[in-house]
Amino acid sequence: MIKITNLHKKFDQLEVLRGIDLEIQKGEVVAVIGPSGTGKSTLLRCINYLEQPEQGTIAIGEVSVDAQSSTPKEIKALRHQSAMVFQSYNLFKNMTVLDNVLQPLVTVQKMPRDKALEEARGYLKQVSLLDKENEYPSRLSGGQQQRVGIARAMAVKPQIILFDEPTAALDPSLVGEVLEVIRDLAKKHTTMLIVTHEMRFAREAADKVVFMADGQIVEQGPPEQIFGNPQNERTKNFLQLSQR
Repeated sequence: MIKITNLHKKFDQLEVLRGIDLEIQKGEVVAVIGPSGTGKSTLLRCINYLEQPEQGTIAIGEVSVDAQSSTPKEIKALRHQSAMVFQSYNLFKNMTVLDNVLQPLVTVQKMPRDKALEEARGYLKQVSLLDKENEYPSRLSGGQQQRVGIARAMAVKPQIILFDEPTAALDPSLVGEVLEVIRDLAKKHTTMLIVTHEMRFAREAADKVVFMADGQIVEQGPPEQIFGNPQNERTKNFLQLSQR
């Protein structure tokens, strides 16, 4: 369903992604782990072309884009296949919770407002925030804001939801409520690619775990293999350090 082939990305002379190959099946939850600065977030931003890769092909469903010959029309079509949940929430601060979720339904999908309202409230109900629909983001906790971000991503009806360390900006006491929403999405076979530093969550919720280092995928496999019997020394060392 999602296929990334030979993806490269540079910032000036720094090569951040060095030939990434990755496949994600429909309904699969993939967790990306690894040291800071190894290109995990850049990978997500290249998948939806928030960053322009120098080389490689990204295919989501029926849409495929080659970085070296991409057109604005192709990039727009690719972006419509995914939704991003950022660690810093990225909500519209001048809009209510309900309007934040309504926005992709009305402006992107051109849905009639009555139907859009019904759907938006349905998504807010799924993240247990229907009672906050008239609040503004500034009046919500970090965990609540992130859950609104997830509801907004769901409203896009994407082929895949990309999560960029969705709990990184949260107080420890708020992490659990966001991870629980993501676990519920996993149970519904929502296709997700999640960059996370929460090793326990990756082990419990993911179908596949990808370990990245130095801009490359070093090792990937089922959680029980990566956490229980990693084959690469860099994977072993990272997991040992993360457990201290």
